[in-house]
Amino acid sequence: MKVQSPLLTAVLWMIGALFSFMMMGIGGRELSSELGTFQILFFRSIIGLVVVSILLSTTNWQQVKTKHLKTHIWRNVAHYGGQFGWFYGISILPLAEVFALEFTLPIWVTFLAPLFLGERFTKARLTAVIVGFIGVLIILRPGLAVINPASFIVLGAALGFAISTLFTKKLSATESPINIIFYMTIIQLPLGFVPALANWVTPSLSLWPWLIVVGVGALSAHHSTAKALTIN
Repeated sequence: MKVQSPLLTAVLWMIGALFSFMMMGIGGRELSSELGTFQILFFRSIIGLVVVSILLSTTNWQQVKTKHLKTHIWRNVAHYGGQFGWFYGISILPLAEVFALEFTLPIWVTFLAPLFLGERFTKARLTAVIVGFIGVLIILRPGLAVINPASFIVLGAALGFAISTLFTKKLSATESPINIIFYMTIIQLPLGFVPALANWVTPSLSLWPWLIVVGVGALSAHHSTAKALTIN
């Protein structure tokens, strides 16, 4: 049997991550009819923590040991900001526009990789950034229509995701995917819970399937991304 190439394996993992983000987007849109963004993020974290804890209980809790707690914290602060902007955008903008703006993430990653990872900023990468920026202008259509401020929030979310991705790349050299998603849930849990208390709404029974979709989808997306980033 032919051995699958590392590039194809990474692509398949990223396709899995994309599918998971799509399910999260649909779930987030449904949840926004009753819940605020902070509450959605809180339930995403707590459901994720329960699932990860069950997985670790059946394998090995030693996997959560880390010497890079500070990097985990920075990663999750950036990711939490990105996730907040993304879910907020989903509640206001058409899903197609949110995903189109989110696809600016590779532009940010390309632009920031030299700073975070010490990679060279080549002419090819500069060209990709310019073409991507033109694509953003086409999506926003400045001068042809009133730009929704939420569009800029989603762009900011993409920047937050890019920084988070670069930190994930750093962590993936020494940490396992389940280690990374464990710290994602445990660090982001209070970040969502505390502000959610101000406008707490008890989710109706009909929302729980969507809460589970968002919680499990977040784990699947980040596990898939972390697996892809471990492949050289």
